[in-house]
Amino acid sequence: MIPLIKLQSFVLDCKEPRELAKFYMSLVSGEIVYEIESFVSVSVPGETSCISCQFDEDYIPPVWPNSRSEQMKMAHLDFAVQDIEAAVQYALSLGALRPETQYWQADWGPQWITLLDPAGHPFCLCVHE
Repeated sequence: MIPLIKLQSFVLDCKEPRELAKFYMSLVSGEIVYEIESFVSVSVPGETSCISCQFDEDYIPPVWPNSRSEQMKMAHLDFAVQDIEAAVQYALSLGALRPETQYWQADWGPQWITLLDPAGHPFCLCVHE
């Protein structure tokens, strides 16, 4: 028999868990559902899993784009959006950064935009039509 295994949380390491959680809480219109000094979880409306932010004293933000000589990303989050420009502007107003390097191809039509959260983790806003 295969045991039931469900994703509970995607955990992001950072220096300031509460601040990063507030960013994601605003981005996804979620709420803080768990908090201790070193760990904060944010609900994602319509989902059973959370985005969690965990304190790591030795956290080093990844470099975007990747560089073999510097800290590389290990994963990133993709968010589905209906209006990509509105979503980008909203994320930027919350403290996200838009890196110059983007990997989408103009001839593919609307796709995604890569942004960096306030702790430097890349995430993508993806067109969901």
